[in-house]
Amino acid sequence: MRNTLLIALLALPLSSCLVAGAAAGVVIGSEMMDNRAYVSHVDKDAKVVWNTAKDFLAAESAELIEFDDQTRIAKAKLDDRNVTVTVEAFDLDKSVLTVTAKKFMSTVNDGEYAKVVMERLHRRLNASN
Repeated sequence: MRNTLLIALLALPLSSCLVAGAAAGVVIGSEMMDNRAYVSHVDKDAKVVWNTAKDFLAAESAELIEFDDQTRIAKAKLDDRNVTVTVEAFDLDKSVLTVTAKKFMSTVNDGEYAKVVMERLHRRLNASN
């Protein structure tokens, strides 16, 4: 009985993400994890999302971006904020995209800017369909 209740409680957040993702196209769901990080489940292969994220950061940043293809972590300076984008393979043709942002010499979390970057990345991913 207790295991059934636990499974039902764990499945509840997933069902709301899937309902929101049905209308979103490529993006299955997006949520704020803490006051600086946005996490999104994307209905595309991790390699495609990773290449799109790198291209996006390189185009938006006036400086060179730092990235590691093995761990799929990219760092860039956008509008005087340090932005970090990570891409993880979730399943076949599905991935998890995380955007974090900090301002004032990386001392203050900036969740609002992370949200803006995530929305712009979503638009870029939807345009590449």
